[in-house]
Amino acid sequence: MKLKDKVTLVTGAGKSLGAEIAIEAAREGSDVIVNYHSDKDEAEKVLHEIEVLGQKGLVIKANVSSKDDVDRMVATGIKEFGKIDVLVNNAGIAIWKPFLELDEKNWDSTIDTNLKSVFLCSQAVAKHLVKNRIPGSIVNISSMGAAGAMDCLVPYCASKGGMTLVTKALATELGPYGIRVNALAPGTIDIKRNRKTDPNYPNDWLPFIPMGRVGTVQDVAKPVIFLASDEASYVTGQTFWADGGETSYVPMPRADFAR
Repeated sequence: MKLKDKVTLVTGAGKSLGAEIAIEAAREGSDVIVNYHSDKDEAEKVLHEIEVLGQKGLVIKANVSSKDDVDRMVATGIKEFGKIDVLVNNAGIAIWKPFLELDEKNWDSTIDTNLKSVFLCSQAVAKHLVKNRIPGSIVNISSMGAAGAMDCLVPYCASKGGMTLVTKALATELGPYGIRVNALAPGTIDIKRNRKTDPNYPNDWLPFIPMGRVGTVQDVAKPVIFLASDEASYVTGQTFWADGGETSYVPMPRADFAR
């Protein structure tokens, strides 16, 4: 088991990618703190799955863009389990709106949820790790929006692009304490939100993915666990891409898979 005897905190773990990451951490032997913001019922379902796997879990409601909420969440988790070894900064939002129609609230809510939360949660957990001399791991969930522009997603791309350098900067500062910081950037993943946004999903995306399929939540969760685990003990400051080759491909009209 890659995370045996570890305690993992996953933000935005009530559904979708976060839920699968939390459950996969439990499969790999970790107790799990399940953070959610609005849907307690879904978070409780994740907790049940964790307990079925024989691990302990704790559900905590917290707004990860609020320092008070984050400090309370981290302190509660430490009180319950005695420590936190792994942090997965998964919480995030995407507001699909043309740039000329964006307002300040759209910008602020995206940056606060996607990027400020990484600062707040990482600092709170890192202080605990340093104080207790725990060689921990932080994994930030990025996006192919960190690699280039995406239509109608200016704040989202800014937040994920910022995450790339926050990851590198944290890895540099925290490395001497034995704390590794990496990012996992998914490509097009088959989740409910994507199907709701695009009625032709996933078929619209297939011409741009060299592997010829969209990803699953397991395609994201498993490499996240790898990065969090001791198997990646000399890996830090990196962004790993789980995208079926999507961000590596420059579209060409005569490519074999450009259907």
